[in-house]
Amino acid sequence: MKKKESYIWLFKTFLKAMSGVAPKLIMTDEDQSMRIGIEQVFPNTKHRLCMWHILMKLSEKVGTTMKNNPDFHERFMSCVWGSETPSEFESQWCSIISDFGLADNTWLQEKYESRNSWIPAYFMETHLGGILRSESENAFFRHFANRNLALIEFWVRFETALEEQRQEELQEDNASLHTLPMLETCWSIESHGRDVYTHEVFAEFQRQVVAARDYCHVKSIVQVGEVRTIGISSKSGKVRVVSFNTSTKAAHCSCSMFESLGIICRHIIVVLKNEGCNEIPSQYVLHRWTKMAARQLSYDANGHELEGPSTCLSPTIKKLYSETCSKFSLALHAAKHCEEKMRYFHKVVGDAFTQLEQMGAISEQSKVQEFESFVGTSFPSVISIHPPDVANTKGSGKRLKRGSEQTVNQKKKRANSIQKVPDK
Repeated sequence: MKKKESYIWLFKTFLKAMSGVAPKLIMTDEDQSMRIGIEQVFPNTKHRLCMWHILMKLSEKVGTTMKNNPDFHERFMSCVWGSETPSEFESQWCSIISDFGLADNTWLQEKYESRNSWIPAYFMETHLGGILRSESENAFFRHFANRNLALIEFWVRFETALEEQRQEELQEDNASLHTLPMLETCWSIESHGRDVYTHEVFAEFQRQVVAARDYCHVKSIVQVGEVRTIGISSKSGKVRVVSFNTSTKAAHCSCSMFESLGIICRHIIVVLKNEGCNEIPSQYVLHRWTKMAARQLSYDANGHELEGPSTCLSPTIKKLYSETCSKFSLALHAAKHCEEKMRYFHKVVGDAFTQLEQMGAISEQSKVQEFESFVGTSFPSVISIHPPDVANTKGSGKRLKRGSEQTVNQKKKRANSIQKVPDK
């Protein structure tokens, strides 16, 4: 099977597994076979190229002179990462090409022609959740699997990798639920962000709050009906425009950070602070970034849970198990700040545990039994391994010689025989 047909089969299998629901965006490297497969199977899905793969080739493609030019690298990265609109990117790109004499560089010409598939300015209205490179997941799974594994071994290692990810996620969730990061400002909106966001997301939100306090200044205000348009300058000197509805508290910034990352930017934070908002408006708190996001279950079209460790439990018990874990975590979070509630919750859990012990224990299927179920046969209890025949170690015997070596040796023998003939 050719590479292109393999990708088409893989994408169709994925589409079937997702009940016909295609992804909104796919990020890959510059593999042409993969691009063709995505166009055929997911015609309405946005396909973005991984910037990491592209920028890794920059030093090699621009030559030694540009490779060691710090001014070129600074301007190029500012153009690629800092442009907020397609027109801004195109203007800066053309300026760089002209100033550094790179008009004849074919690689840069190709990258410019495909700019709408990898430059962030063309994806500002697409929610990416902070995903910028596809190599991170590849690097993670590469520690557990390779192309030479048999199917059963791949399955076992893949499950191990997923279990490690889930364990790390559980540890991070536990830290977010039971610890609080330090605040860096006295703004109430920062405190609210700490209460609702996970630690990782709050770190980025806090960075925006600090930047709003230290670097952002209101330059202009224009009011038309309920819509207020505010110009905000920042450390870079660029003026962003924020449109704010005083009635609905809806805001939109020209930097489009919320649309792309799902976290409000420093410019909107300044506007909310000046409007007296002590909390982040609910429409700007994405549930996926909150501490409680992992406590709610996700199901496919058939009612099966999408996430969770692979177990041999029946679908009904697995669903009940997940729902119970979710309710337990929500109840614990709701009661932890009140001693009376915690004592009540502690008593209820203790009584339930005592009742379960009285009902007797049920044997649990082991991991080995789970593997046997997957393979379709039981593992033998006694394994007799016959030792291999003793092999000659290096230097203990003669090795078989190739034909070319035999020819060379024969020539040497003939030459030696001629030299040994005595003079007459």
